[in-house]
Amino acid sequence: MNEYNPLPNIESGYLGCNPCIGSPSSPYVIGFYQTRESLMDTDVYRAFLKNIEKRVRQSVTYRGYKSFLMENGMDHCQIHGNINSDMADLEMHHAMLTLFDIALMVSEWYLNKTGYVSSFDVVQTIKDEHRLNELPIVMLSKTPHQVYHNNTGVFVLHPDMFISKKWPLFFQKFKEGITQDLAFKLIYYIKRAQEAGHTDDQGLLDLRETIKDWSGIAS
Repeated sequence: MNEYNPLPNIESGYLGCNPCIGSPSSPYVIGFYQTRESLMDTDVYRAFLKNIEKRVRQSVTYRGYKSFLMENGMDHCQIHGNINSDMADLEMHHAMLTLFDIALMVSEWYLNKTGYVSSFDVVQTIKDEHRLNELPIVMLSKTPHQVYHNNTGVFVLHPDMFISKKWPLFFQKFKEGITQDLAFKLIYYIKRAQEAGHTDDQGLLDLRETIKDWSGIAS
């Protein structure tokens, strides 16, 4: 023990493999990793995910990825193709699942695989998935982006609009993180995308069957 302790009455240790700090004057112990137990409160879990979402959006990686896409020709709105980045602000839109949903899916994957998760791990994983071009993303100008989020279902963003065709890899990697709510959301999206009448399903049928098999949802 060092003679100088900058945090008096604070003790550190491990609960299993989880680094923790605590105090004799507090009944609570703070762990570096979150577990099913520590995330049992839905408000706590939501705050955990919102923090991840905020950190990803504010990261240099996220901003750099958007710049990379625009520098490589993705500088037009994919709803209004005549609008480019010189005419309006373009924003990255996460299709099929929101960034919050992606944070939930990756967090659930860690919890199911290892039994614990940290915001650092999830943020880094999501940034890596952007760099690998394995997320379903489209570029939208501000108005259709707002319309989409304020009126969910007003139009369908089919996978043939996605910037990368590698998006199924994300779902294959992290399928153990698909909750039942996410499964229903994805299956509903797949149904609407198929009804849009595109001839190439871009892997939607395979994804639907994978989700049903994993989640136990009946056909």
